[in-house]
Amino acid sequence: MEWLKVLKEDILRFLREKEKNTSTFEEITKESKLDREDILEALRSLEKDSFIQIDKQDIFLTEEGKKEAEEIYEKHNLVEKIYGHQIAHSLEHYEMKDMKRAFEPTSSPKRLRDFKEGETGFVVRLSIDNPIILSRIIGLGLAPGSSFKIIKKRKDFLVIESHRRLVVLEEEVVESIEGVPTDESASSRTA
Repeated sequence: MEWLKVLKEDILRFLREKEKNTSTFEEITKESKLDREDILEALRSLEKDSFIQIDKQDIFLTEEGKKEAEEIYEKHNLVEKIYGHQIAHSLEHYEMKDMKRAFEPTSSPKRLRDFKEGETGFVVRLSIDNPIILSRIIGLGLAPGSSFKIIKKRKDFLVIESHRRLVVLEEEVVESIEGVPTDESASSRTA
């Protein structure tokens, strides 16, 4: 995921959370903990996209920006209810239609081994007790809400694609990850 897109979405969510959807350059810089140049680049892009207006010191959401920020805010809250703030902050950048599908109560999670080759889905549960293995799996991009595609199934391992990377998972790990399938339109794209 492009870093500028993520930063722009973070700024929109931050402005959505502020009273009157207004903040200053200094507040945004302090909140993001990033270089001023990066923030300035993101703000210029958001202004060009007509999501924000800059009036002297104040930066505020336009009507179009409020709609976009609300969608990001909704995704964040949806995931936060299930997994907490830190994971929600990471997953809010995925497409909302995909996120809602992954967390619908009617979705029945199944183990990765039960997916077919070529099938796509979203991770919804990691049942891994070992913190070292858990951190490695999350580091590979397989946190709850992450999309994947089954590339190869073998008896003792599984090859999946996630975040444009191929990952080989041994049987013990495959048994510990559950997901929900995405709809048919998503199965033709890469995870």
